[in-house]
Amino acid sequence: MNYASIVRVLALLMLVVAGSALLPIAVAIVAGETDQVIALLVTTIGIAVLASSVLLLTPRPSRKARPSDALAVVIIWWFIAPVASALPFVLGVANGSLLNAIHEAAACLTTSGQSVIRTESNVWPVSLVFWRGVLHIIGGMATIITAASVLAAINLGGPGIHRTVLFTVPESSFFDAVPRVARSVSIMMLVFLIVLLGLLIMSGVPFPRALSDAVSAMTTGAVDPNTVSRVSLQPFPSIILGMGLIVGALGLAVWLPLKDRKPRAALMDPETVTFLFLITMFAAVVLLLGIGVGDALAWATSALSTSGLILSSAPTRDLVPLPILVLPALIGGSALSAAGGVKIARLIVLARRAGQEFRQLGYRRSVLGFRFRDRELDERSVIGVWVYLVAYIVAVFIVMIGFSFQNLPFEETIRLSIGGLTNSGALLMGHTSDLGGGATTLLIISMILGRLEILAIIPALSPSFWRG
Repeated sequence: MNYASIVRVLALLMLVVAGSALLPIAVAIVAGETDQVIALLVTTIGIAVLASSVLLLTPRPSRKARPSDALAVVIIWWFIAPVASALPFVLGVANGSLLNAIHEAAACLTTSGQSVIRTESNVWPVSLVFWRGVLHIIGGMATIITAASVLAAINLGGPGIHRTVLFTVPESSFFDAVPRVARSVSIMMLVFLIVLLGLLIMSGVPFPRALSDAVSAMTTGAVDPNTVSRVSLQPFPSIILGMGLIVGALGLAVWLPLKDRKPRAALMDPETVTFLFLITMFAAVVLLLGIGVGDALAWATSALSTSGLILSSAPTRDLVPLPILVLPALIGGSALSAAGGVKIARLIVLARRAGQEFRQLGYRRSVLGFRFRDRELDERSVIGVWVYLVAYIVAVFIVMIGFSFQNLPFEETIRLSIGGLTNSGALLMGHTSDLGGGATTLLIISMILGRLEILAIIPALSPSFWRG
C-alpha cells in the first residue's frame, strides 16, 4: 500500500471540499446569515489548514500508485468527507446533534438527499440550502469519476460495466490519469447544469428553485430539504425537469455521445433504451392503481432516477404499494451516473445471459455468446454481476436486521435500508427525524456503502489489503 500517495491525494481532495465552501460563504454574507458565515468559515479554514499541513509534512511517494491505492482513497474519503463538511448543519439551524449533522452531510454527498433536521416553520437558511447543493455536486462528481476510473480499473461488477473512453490504466502512477477524467466530467456536468437551468428559467421557474432543481436532476438527488412537501411545477417545466432527470440518471452513457455530437448513439445506447422501457413499464403498472398517464410517467421517472423529485401534483408516492415503490430504486440508473441502485448495465447483462440460457435449452452443446456495448462478455463477467447482486441482496437484509434492532416498524426498516443502500433517501424516506443514534449511524453507513457499490468495501475488510 502506497500510504504517501493515499494521504497526499486525500489532502488534495479535502482542499477541494474547503474551496467549495467559498461560494456558500458569499451567499451567507449577502443573505446576512451570520451563524452560517461563521460555520462555513470555520469549516473552510479548518479543512484547509489540516489538509495543507498534511501535504507539507507528508513526503512525496517514492513509488507509483496502483488501483488498490486509489480504492483506498475512495473508501477513506467517503467516510471522512461527511464529518469534515457537517459543521454548517450544527450552527444556524435548530439542531443540537452532531450525528444528525453528519447524516445531513452524508445524505448530500451521497446524493441520497434525505434530511433529518427540522427547522422552524420548515424554513432553511439560504446559504445552507446552497451548501447542500454544493455537496450534491461534489458527491455526484466523486461518484462518476470513481466509477469511470477506479471501479473500471479494478473491474468491479464485471468487465464493461464501468468502461469508458475517458480512462485507461496508465503505465505511470494510477493517479496521473484521474485528473483527465475529472476535468472531462466537470465540463460535461457544468454544460448540463447551465443548459437545464436556462430551460427551467425560460419556462417560468424562479431562479432559486430552478438552480436547486437543476442540481438535483444532474446529481439525481434532492437539494431542497423540503422537496417532498413543495408545490409541484407547472406541466411544461415538469416535463423539462423530467427530461433533465433522465439525462442525469444516464450520466456518461448519454453525455459522452452528446459531447461527440452523436445524438443517435446516445438514444440507442442499451442503458438509454432499457431506462426508457422501464419508465414505460413502471408507469403502466401504476396506471392500474387509477393514476393518470402523466402522473404515472412522472413518478416512474423520479423513482427510477432515485431522485425523489416531485414532478406531478398528484400524491402518487403515497398511492403506490411499497413493493412497487422500492423496485425502481433498486434498479437505479446508469453505471456511469450519480444514480443509485444495482444499475441498469448489470440488469442488461443478467437479462441477456438468461436469454442465452433459454436459447440453449434445446441445444445444450451449442456455443452462444452475448455482447454489451460491442464487447463480448465471457462467463467471468456474468459471475461478477451475480456476485454483486448476491452481495447487494445480503447487504439489504443485514441492514434491515440492523434497523429492526432499533425497534422500528417493519415498513420503515424496508424504506430505510433500501433507501440508504440505493441512495434514494428523498424518494423512499422523505423527511425523517428522531431516528435515534443507532439508526442514524446505520443509515449513514448504508448510504456510504451504497455509494461504494458494496463490493468496493469488501477488500478493505481484509488486513492484507492495507499491508499490500
